[in-house]
Amino acid sequence: MKLGETLAFGAVVAIILLALMNGMQGNFKGVMAVNYLTTGQTALDYRTLARQDAQAHGIPADLYERQINQESGFNPNAVSPSGAIGIAQIMPDTAKGWGVDPHDPVASLNVAADHMSWYQSKYGSFDKALACYNAGTDALEKAIARYGSNWRIGLPAETQRYITAIMGV
Repeated sequence: MKLGETLAFGAVVAIILLALMNGMQGNFKGVMAVNYLTTGQTALDYRTLARQDAQAHGIPADLYERQINQESGFNPNAVSPSGAIGIAQIMPDTAKGWGVDPHDPVASLNVAADHMSWYQSKYGSFDKALACYNAGTDALEKAIARYGSNWRIGLPAETQRYITAIMGV
């Protein structure tokens, strides 16, 4: 075998091994990595990755994609005036608690989807999960305690706009 053929064969073997490993683990991100290897694409498609994370964590992919777009416009280098970092706009203290580097867009998208799934499960709806993500669980719980089914009016105006921008209502 010539050097070029050996390298091509090695790349094919690596792709097959990666696909097999990810198939056993049910890992969608590995399948994306195979796609990047076979297509020559060098940049991650964060929108697709966000949708895959949403599906893996059982939350609505369309809404999660809108959420990340609202948070950072899918900019992995975004920093808010309040200090939220990265594609999922995670505050540094929150990132520590979640065990994630907010500068890592792949890990941030996954951990944010995981927490949105938990919030949705605990509070019963995606709009309430958005309230938790944006204003915190304390703010949501106080709004529910005070306003019941009209809980949204008890949230900060910024959070009300955030929910409306993502949910469309």
